Amino acid sequence: MNREKKKSKFKKGVIVSTLVFLSLVVIGASYALFSQILYGQKKYVLESGGLKVYLDESKHDTNITVSNSLPVLDETGIKNDAYNFSLVNEEAEDLEYTIYLKEDEVENKTPAEVIRYYYTRDVDNIKKIRGMTEQQDEEGNYFLETGVLPAKSTYNYTFRMWLSYEADESVMGTKYSVHLEVNAKQSLYVYKEEALNGCDPVLSANLVPVMIESDGTVKKTSLGKKWYDYTNKEWANAVVLVDDTKEYTEGEVIPEANIESYFVWIPRYKYKIFNDTVYTGVTTLENRVQEIEVEFENKETAKSTGTTTGSWLTHPAFVSFDTNGFWVGKFETGYKGATSTETAQVNSSAPEKLQIKPNVYSWRNITVGNAFKASYDYLRSDESHMMKNTEWGAVAYLQHSKYGSSMSVRNNNNRSYKTGYASVTEPTLGYNSGTSIEGNKNGTTSDVTLPYNTPTGYTASTTGNITGIYDTSGGAWEYVMGYNINANSVGGSSELTSIYGDFFTNSRWEKYYDQYSNAEVDASKYQTGLLGDATREMGPFGTVKDPDGSSRYRTSWYGDLASFVNPVNPWFERGGFWAYGVQSGVFGVSYSSGGVNTSLSFRVVLTP
Repeated sequence: MNREKKKSKFKKGVIVSTLVFLSLVVIGASYALFSQILYGQKKYVLESGGLKVYLDESKHDTNITVSNSLPVLDETGIKNDAYNFSLVNEEAEDLEYTIYLKEDEVENKTPAEVIRYYYTRDVDNIKKIRGMTEQQDEEGNYFLETGVLPAKSTYNYTFRMWLSYEADESVMGTKYSVHLEVNAKQSLYVYKEEALNGCDPVLSANLVPVMIESDGTVKKTSLGKKWYDYTNKEWANAVVLVDDTKEYTEGEVIPEANIESYFVWIPRYKYKIFNDTVYTGVTTLENRVQEIEVEFENKETAKSTGTTTGSWLTHPAFVSFDTNGFWVGKFETGYKGATSTETAQVNSSAPEKLQIKPNVYSWRNITVGNAFKASYDYLRSDESHMMKNTEWGAVAYLQHSKYGSSMSVRNNNNRSYKTGYASVTEPTLGYNSGTSIEGNKNGTTSDVTLPYNTPTGYTASTTGNITGIYDTSGGAWEYVMGYNINANSVGGSSELTSIYGDFFTNSRWEKYYDQYSNAEVDASKYQTGLLGDATREMGPFGTVKDPDGSSRYRTSWYGDLASFVNPVNPWFERGGFWAYGVQSGVFGVSYSSGGVNTSLSFRVVLTP
């Protein structure tokens, strides 16, 4: 998992003829300088990395010059003889480039202010007329164009220059001369989405950026391509390979057999607080569902610190690791090699058994301690860890913003605890005449279910399409790192203290879990819920009686289950499980001891 990235070989070059000067400057981590004077060659090409600049062979004995010319109108100037050149990218990746015009030192120089030029680019029929001084940088160079030269492509240019019709007699008999300079960044062009405000995905050597087609086909993507679009609810995906020595080219299919784990990027954001009420018990349920206002902001921006409804708060999930975002396991964590529901029930901390894939058995019956250690040891170089309660909240709030599906996430009702499935029937219907639509808690009814890469499967995604996160509603309950510090016994049944003796006493561990302080043994006491963790903000809370006669606490957001941690059961679990129907949901929350349970799994987060 520690494969080094390949280093590009950069060169810096200058090509000069007696009257035509063209310099290609390549920026990179390392380079060699070379120059060449051309006399009489038939082909004028400068090559550096994969970028080539072709000069106009027929014009090599003339400079780009206006000399002893009469002023002319633009419609005449654009018909002058053209200086031609081409940019060719032979790389498999896009390259960023800039073209400048630089003044030559000549006697009796014409003022640049009275020079005009016209250039064209063939590939997209660009045609522009400008005054020479309209776009000038601080160094006095005249900017012509900047852009991205796509992989395996060519741009052909024509360039013409003339004396403006507005020039007076004082410039008659003078001369003006320029040459081209092409500045090409060999560090590859990287796509950025404006709406993310600098919180674009952060990749490591372990993560391969991919695009997932609607049928689930995974293809390696170029960082220069538009491979995510949060504005249109298309979240960035990346995979960890089984064999990371295998190299894939842009657009090449990555076989499922070589994918160990899928991850989805959650960009850093602030949100407008929508409910600052402190709930100390149950009252009456209301329909409080609304779109959550979110604005992306990078970590260099001063944090928003609101505490009241209508004020803005930088989501706390991004603060403890001081990141521009984090990668979330796309599915519940699976147990590698499991061939049945039962064989995925293993209480161990072996990170090599960890996988995050669709259509695998969730790793369950594991303590919080072993789930944390397996997650922590999985990809240490990428700061891997078990998902925190606030990180779950960050996903939930983004899901219910304009950047997510903003609706109830469909239940994964696969009773075998397979990842990435969706109920055929909308789970918000809940119980129907005393019978669960897709399976009740006793597992006595049909569990018709479809996988993630189908139109029905998309409804179980946080985006409503295949780019989102799955299993946040139903599947298995998921332990998260949210802990009641007033637990009757330190760590509850989590086994954390037997694995890490200083876990609750050494401050180095504090960023890996959220702390709560309820002292009462009452699951309806929500007052210590944190802003952003999708607990008390989902109130008011009430009770609903199920067909079996039992009453459960519910949120005012889709009626998801809402039981809060307490000293007896100090660990949070999120999302519900496959048999809970309407009670399962991305806003669902309950409690547990931290010990083993066949319906409890966990999720992994990376913060490279």
